Amino acid sequence: MKNLKPTLVLFTTALIITSFITGCQKEDSPDDPDKVEGLFYYYTDVAEGRIMVIDINASTPFRRSYILSDEVTLGMIAEDRPRHVIKFYRPASVSPMAADNGMMIKSKVADSEWLFVTNFPFVGLTSIAEEKWFEASEFGEGSTGFKLHEMGEEEGEKTYAIESIKYPGNYFSHDGHPIQGANLLFLKPFDSPEKAPRFRLFETSASAFPEGDPNVPKVFEIGGQ
Repeated sequence: MKNLKPTLVLFTTALIITSFITGCQKEDSPDDPDKVEGLFYYYTDVAEGRIMVIDINASTPFRRSYILSDEVTLGMIAEDRPRHVIKFYRPASVSPMAADNGMMIKSKVADSEWLFVTNFPFVGLTSIAEEKWFEASEFGEGSTGFKLHEMGEEEGEKTYAIESIKYPGNYFSHDGHPIQGANLLFLKPFDSPEKAPRFRLFETSASAFPEGDPNVPKVFEIGGQ
């Protein structure tokens, strides 16, 4: 009985150290399920390597076209166009979209440029709200909210269907708006995530693309370092 207490202390200490190491490994792991940042893209022509990448660095967000090659890789695009690297964030707990597991989106390196969906002149058009994080979480009664539906992997990359919280059943589309602009980032209605267009995620190094908005609390970042 005299040796029980020291043994218990040693066991507890070892358990704490193990938990600490495990926690550090999870935080640094590229497989962290909460890490949702990088280039969101899809192929328009696999044989020719033609892709479209989501670019929300504009008053009207676009899908930018690239042709992949030895001289133009996804990593090079991210380095040359760091504002193409977008990131998802949890909203404020009092936000109207929090209960629906909505996420907010902005270019990671940008300062306070949050993607939102508008209904004027057509439901599904996207634009940018230049607001601080908390104000953006209240912007337009949930129009800055999006739901990520993970749809498996393609060639080792996670794929997602991305749905509007304010306009359920409307998803990021592979089509631009036929009137407003062929390359606009536009949402269209689909019956389910399985039927909606899928976007690949090319994950980027978190250390290579520092956070742009100092108003985003670390606790609300997805995959924050």
